[in-house]
Amino acid sequence: LQIIRELVSTDTFSEFKEKKKPAKVIKGLDPNELGRFVEVFLPPELASQTVFEGWESGSENRQSELMRQLYFKQLHTSQSDKKSDQALVSLIVEHAKKVVAHPARPTHLKTESFLEKPDADLAIEETIEESPIVEGPENLLVQYQQEKPFSCVVILDTSSSMSGDKHLLASIAVAVLVLEVVSKDNALVVFASEAKTIKKLGVLEKPEETILRFLKHQPKGFTNLSAGLEEGLKQLKSHAARKRKVGLIATDGRSTEGGNPLKVASQFDFLVVLHLCGAGSDLEASQEIAQAGKGVCLQVEKFEDLPQRLYESLRMLSRR
Repeated sequence: LQIIRELVSTDTFSEFKEKKKPAKVIKGLDPNELGRFVEVFLPPELASQTVFEGWESGSENRQSELMRQLYFKQLHTSQSDKKSDQALVSLIVEHAKKVVAHPARPTHLKTESFLEKPDADLAIEETIEESPIVEGPENLLVQYQQEKPFSCVVILDTSSSMSGDKHLLASIAVAVLVLEVVSKDNALVVFASEAKTIKKLGVLEKPEETILRFLKHQPKGFTNLSAGLEEGLKQLKSHAARKRKVGLIATDGRSTEGGNPLKVASQFDFLVVLHLCGAGSDLEASQEIAQAGKGVCLQVEKFEDLPQRLYESLRMLSRR
């Protein structure tokens, strides 16, 4: 406890940050154990503000390395190992939870009859406006906050250029999707030479199931943007209750086979294009797809930023 008290003093933090000499501050404490002390004694909001981000990132690096080891072990194993699969998915979910900072969904104010929602707050002004003479409880109106309905189809490139670490990072983005959007309201489509639905709209399933199915679908083939968009539209059209066709696609803008993606994109009511920057990417093509889909094009400068950018996009879509 004395060590922790010393650590949280401003002077000590400043000295530690400037000189990078933990031995002066932590007498005899193994630096590798520091993260454990911080996690035990400091609340997350304080620990995240300390200068021990290097130690935290060290722990995260070890976690990331373990995740990579499990992922590539899965690639080179012919038979499925249930325990390894569970461990890998668990690590992916933990990474995604660090991205999904505010899982609460937007709400809107709904007015209802008292008889329908007797535990809600009484709406006096609305009641008087509706019925100047209140003869009974059936004339009373109440108000309450209701979650804003929101559904979205996410379309991810799984062509051969998205293999290895990119596929693993994309799985974290998938975890962000299934954590942020209620199961029945999310759908996941992947595309390469052909398109395939990994998670159907309207289907209830555990987040881990969707993530594992995505992991098992290994990248291969060319890039057929049109097929991916068509499969996404198919999911949206299969549920007539969802009036707005909202989609999100991650792509570098290059389509190496298939039809014209602009024609398909124009059938969306709102389409977000996450442009994956990199050698050979076509930003102008991505912008044209977003424009055709009456949406926006957002750039993902580094592939490791994909989970965060997807999260930001989902938050934006949920508020529209």
